[in-house]
Amino acid sequence: MGSGQSQDKIPLDWYETSVKSPCLFPDVAIDESLLKYSGLNSNNELQVYSNELLTSVPDYIEKLGSSLGAVTSIPDAVGLGALVISMILEIAIKSAAQTDDDSYSIIRRVFGEEKASSVRDTMSDYLKRHRIFVTNEQQLREELRRLEAQLSGHLTILKNSLMLDGQMNTRGFNIWVNGASFHVQMLIHEARLNIKTGQPVSRYINQIKAAISVYQQELG
Repeated sequence: MGSGQSQDKIPLDWYETSVKSPCLFPDVAIDESLLKYSGLNSNNELQVYSNELLTSVPDYIEKLGSSLGAVTSIPDAVGLGALVISMILEIAIKSAAQTDDDSYSIIRRVFGEEKASSVRDTMSDYLKRHRIFVTNEQQLREELRRLEAQLSGHLTILKNSLMLDGQMNTRGFNIWVNGASFHVQMLIHEARLNIKTGQPVSRYINQIKAAISVYQQELG
């Protein structure tokens, strides 16, 4: 990935072929929830989603209405923060409705029943730790910094497995694409939290741009 050798062009060649013949890579795409909560409109998306949840289960509005309103008003409920809050809302509703559905829908859609992926495990742990420390920003920043570095390492291992070990396949490529997108969103969310403490914006802008550039090179 990215050195100019013919082998390194394989992912891009496969992607271009898949565009012409979509059936070759039917499940290689960034997850819909990650896309929805990645933009500047993510807080509005969260508000719409919370209203939809309350409308779909009117029997629980009185019981959960105030707590749901408090959750959606948590600072930094944008980007991955909004994604995490949407999961908290799902858990609250399903708990009240006494259902056992898996609330980590993004993880389930991307990874299915795969159990051995360290990328999947780190993304899942990130979402869990964010939920745990959502009201403790100092601890949250420490946890997110640790998990960001961990995911970066796991993505490198996965990339090397796909390319250098000849393990390229649809599932692995889909996991890497979603993991890379998630990693960039982690950097953006970490920057948003740290800028509030007075750290320079330019530092984080450069980091995010560098990460995007690296992933673009690895795709090419």
